[in-house]
Amino acid sequence: MTDVIRNQNDDGTLIFDIPNIQNYTIEIVNGNLILRPQKQYITEDELNRMPIAHSAILGCLIKKRGGETISKKKSYRGVMVDIWTPMPVQQILQTTTFNFKLTNENREKGYQWCDNIRMSFQSKDATGTLREILNMVRVNDLTIEMSIKLKTGRIVHFKRD
Repeated sequence: MTDVIRNQNDDGTLIFDIPNIQNYTIEIVNGNLILRPQKQYITEDELNRMPIAHSAILGCLIKKRGGETISKKKSYRGVMVDIWTPMPVQQILQTTTFNFKLTNENREKGYQWCDNIRMSFQSKDATGTLREILNMVRVNDLTIEMSIKLKTGRIVHFKRD
C-alpha cells in the first residue's frame, strides 16, 4: 500500500493524504473507510514472460461473448479441458498447441485420455498449458479474467475482453 501522510489541523482534527487515490476503490462499511487497491492488469506478452511454474490460479472466469460461463476452475488443466469440451474435434486438432490421439493411449508416452473430448492428449507443464488456454481463448473469441499467484508470492491479473 502507498504511504499515507498524516497531518493535524490547528483544531486537532486529523487529515489523511493518500497519494494516487485513483488506484483504489473507496467504500464505507459500518462507518469505516475501506480502500482496496484496484487490480492492475498485465498484457498477454507480460503474462507469457511470467514464471508460471509452481504458480496457482486464485480466480478464473472464462465466458463466451454472449455471457455463458465456460470455466471457473482453478487448475490449468481443468480450465483447458473446459475450453476444449464444447469445441468440435476438428477445430481442436487444427488450432491446438498440444499433441492428440483419437484413441485411448492409457498413459503411453505421456498421453492421457479425456472423457470430455473423447481423445488422448499429451500433457504439458503449467506454462505450456497456460499458453494453450490463451490460444484457445483467442481461437474461440472468449473473454478471460484470471488472477495467478506466482511462486514468488506476487499476484498478477490478466484480462481479455
